[in-house]
Amino acid sequence: MERKTHFENDYQFGHCHYFAKYLIRIFKEMLPDTDVKYHLILAVRYDNDGDVIDDVLVHVYLKVGNYLIDSEGVHTIEDASERERDWADSEKDLTPDGYDFETWEEQTENIPEMFFNRFCSTKKLKEDVSEFIKRPDVMEVIEQYK
Repeated sequence: MERKTHFENDYQFGHCHYFAKYLIRIFKEMLPDTDVKYHLILAVRYDNDGDVIDDVLVHVYLKVGNYLIDSEGVHTIEDASERERDWADSEKDLTPDGYDFETWEEQTENIPEMFFNRFCSTKKLKEDVSEFIKRPDVMEVIEQYK
């Protein structure tokens, strides 16, 4: 599945958690009576002894009602599950014999801090999110939950 980014920062691969962390603040301010959480796609890689090599944050969405939102717009849970499957299919080709991984999705109030190990321009991020929330599909979700 080809993904296109409309931003200078890549909020689909590498900075999605920064985008979601700032976006959730705005949604919680705009929709104080709505349950807004993160929807995470996570993975763990194991070596040939079954020991954990690393934890992976595959992608982060904002969950608002039945909708998932990321920098590409509004999605369904099926879209997230497809993204998880796509990542796992790619990972199979990269995983050496004897090594393994597993993936899962979860909803949570927080993104684990260990994933914030890259820097992202806060100024640009705020500008991008401010523009993003004006999108018709995003505004439709906001209006539905006001």
